[in-house]
Formats: sequence, C-alpha cells, structure tokens
Amino acid sequence: MYLADDYLIKTGVRDKSEVTFAAPGGVIFGVKDFADTLTGIIDRKKINTRFGYGLERIDGENKKAYFRLLTDTATEPDANKGEVKTDDGLVEVSFDMLHLAPPQSAPDFLRNSKLAIQDGPGKGWVDVDINTLQHNTFKNVFSLGDVAHLPTAKTGAAVRKQAPVVVDNILELLRSEKISDHQYEGYSSCPLVTGYGKMVLAEFKYNNVRDSDPLLSKFMDTSKESWFLWILKKYGLPYLYWNKMLRGKM
Repeated sequence: MYLADDYLIKTGVRDKSEVTFAAPGGVIFGVKDFADTLTGIIDRKKINTRFGYGLERIDGENKKAYFRLLTDTATEPDANKGEVKTDDGLVEVSFDMLHLAPPQSAPDFLRNSKLAIQDGPGKGWVDVDINTLQHNTFKNVFSLGDVAHLPTAKTGAAVRKQAPVVVDNILELLRSEKISDHQYEGYSSCPLVTGYGKMVLAEFKYNNVRDSDPLLSKFMDTSKESWFLWILKKYGLPYLYWNKMLRGKM
C-alpha cells in the first residue's frame, strides 16, 4: 500500500487515485508505538482507512469487492469514494487493483488431526502451551511456526526465537523426562516498508508489548521511519535468512 502510494506520486497520478486500507480489525497495528507512527503516515499520505471490514466475495470481472461490516463501530461507506451499501447489507467497493491477504489455515493433515484444537477461535491450529511450545495433550509433541496456535504474528523472526526453545525442551525431555526452563515470550517482528527508502521495524511480544532489539535500540527508535532500517530489510535480513537462519546458525 505504502509503495503503491509512492509509485502513484512518482508517476504523477496520485491526485487522480484513491488508496484504501480495509481490514476486519479496529486498528492499523496492535502495538501503540507502531500504530501511532503508521497512523501519522496514513494521514500524511491521505490513505482511506476502513476498519471492521470483513471481505465476503470478489467480483473480479466487474472489479468490485464486497465487505461485511463486522462491528457497530465499523467505518461507514463513502459514496464519493465508490463505496455503496447493497440490499443484503454488504459494502460494495470498486477497485482498479486489489491486493489481498487470503484466509490462512494449517495443512489438512494437521488441521484434521487430534493435534489441532477442535473448536473455538483456535480451531485447526496445533494446540500447544504458548511458552513451552509443548502440546497440551501429547507431551512428546512440540510445535512452532505457522501451524502452532500462538497469539503472535506468524513470521520468520518468531520462528527464530521459537526454535531454540523447542530444541532445548526436546533435549531436556529426552534426558530427564522433564522440559527445560527455556520459554518463548511471543517475540515477533514485522518489517513495515512505508515507502521507497523508508521502513519501520515493529518488534513485539505477547499482549502487544513492544520488545525492540537491544542493539538496534541503542542507535535508533525502530518505531520511526528510517533509511537505515530500509537498508537492513533490503540487504541485511535476506542475508541473515538464507545464510544464518536456514542453516541453524542464529
């Protein structure tokens, strides 16, 4: 979204364009420090925000998306921006380009197994203790990454912190039939590219508590837009991912 806005400015058509962010949640980001920064960026870029919007269907041929208003406080549609309420209570939004994050789930062999939560908001995800990553029923099973039911963002940065906990607990379980004291506190990281040459690094743990890297925090406020953070995203993080993380070196 932010890069699209930059591109529209560079090509001289931003004043003829509407950029809209629509999401089922009620805020732009769950951690206040980062939400404050992103709200300022959205205001500066004059991006429309539509909160409480749950996508129901897409009419690709006619370039229309249909959203259901999920809460009483959901943003009301604006006819001046191509948004109208339909007879069945949905909001019809016209678009030229739609960028979408589809619904996600664990693979069927896990989702339909006894390892997964059977009912409720966590249905289909592997049922583990959020700190030890040990299964709540089958004590010889551990889970991490995208399939685990953990109340944090599913990112590579999260896996990097989860993997050592799982390894320590498995080794200790084999050695003493007990798990170790090593626990995962929900750390995750979202590199938010807010424009060409600009990035915010959102780091947090459980309960939307900010949890910034102690080294980076000595030199900058990672909740603010930074060229250095963009360089980290463009060059540093890919190197660390391919050469360190995937090889078990960090």
